Amino acid sequence: MVMNEMNKEYFFKNIFKILIALIIVCSFLYILTPFFFPILLGGILAMAFSPFVRYFIKKGHSRKLSLIGLTFLLFILGAAPISVVFIRGTKAVSTFLTEQSLIVTKHNIEDRIYAVLDNFSELNSIDPFVVREKFDSFMTTAGSYLLNFFSNFLTQIPDIFLLGFITILSFYFFLANEDKVRKIFDRYFYFSKENGDRFIILLKSSCKEVFFSNVLTGIVQASIVAGGAFFCGIGDAFIIFICTFFLSFIPLIGAGPFSFAIAILAFVEHKTGAGIAMIVVSIISGIADNVVRPYLNSLGEVEVHGFITFLAIIGGVFVMGLPGLFIGPLLSSLTFGALPIIMDDFFPERSHE
Repeated sequence: MVMNEMNKEYFFKNIFKILIALIIVCSFLYILTPFFFPILLGGILAMAFSPFVRYFIKKGHSRKLSLIGLTFLLFILGAAPISVVFIRGTKAVSTFLTEQSLIVTKHNIEDRIYAVLDNFSELNSIDPFVVREKFDSFMTTAGSYLLNFFSNFLTQIPDIFLLGFITILSFYFFLANEDKVRKIFDRYFYFSKENGDRFIILLKSSCKEVFFSNVLTGIVQASIVAGGAFFCGIGDAFIIFICTFFLSFIPLIGAGPFSFAIAILAFVEHKTGAGIAMIVVSIISGIADNVVRPYLNSLGEVEVHGFITFLAIIGGVFVMGLPGLFIGPLLSSLTFGALPIIMDDFFPERSHE
């Protein structure tokens, strides 16, 4: 009874301190909400690359030099391919536009597509005017959608560069303050030393698994599409590889539709064999996205069934968009790996029995 009275007195004496602390913390978190996902992605990258920092330190390099080197490498891996694509793509477009006018190009493409549609209508005994009308309606809708998509993308380019810069800074910050973050974790989570180490190891391995599985999946898809385009003699294989790699991270677009678009261009240029080959490549790349990614995510330290990982990826994308591609499988791995550690810390005797 006396203890309860002391607790009440202590609470009421400090209630304003608690309220002020909550207001300060909530206000600080509120102004950081636009950068929540870049900071979270930076933390995931820091966890994934943490073993490399220790490896370089064991080789005799200083910690600061290792951090700067890894941060610069991450920046180059992200910025260099995009810069090359922009430069080479701009040159290709400018060369194309100087060779012929847009109106002539538009009529040439339409004539080729109409010729393919007329052949299709003749083979299947369909009225060609109906097919052309359906095609024109589809192209109007698709053109409007693509125009809005690219317009929104162009307006968001400064924000994308800013968020990428925040991600790189967060990556460096978390790696540079790894020991401080661990002290904060030990102070407020009250894990035993053994379970605390297990939790941190699990978190790092899960982040590494999620990051590299997505990167490897993107490389596999990009290699399939770029290889198919190279052997079919369509476009610039390097630009196709880079574009496919980055598109593989975009929900609902991915590499499959991109390779299908290349197949359509091949048919327009009367390259029937190449168009059929690229359709096959499109199907293979789509299968790779739905098979390779969940398979790699299921090979981590925590045994998570491939079906559950697949649901986590799809659910994460639907709820969070592109960041869900990383956060979804990470949460599934933590659910099946971290909960046993937490339960073991709460009920050590029962878990040991």
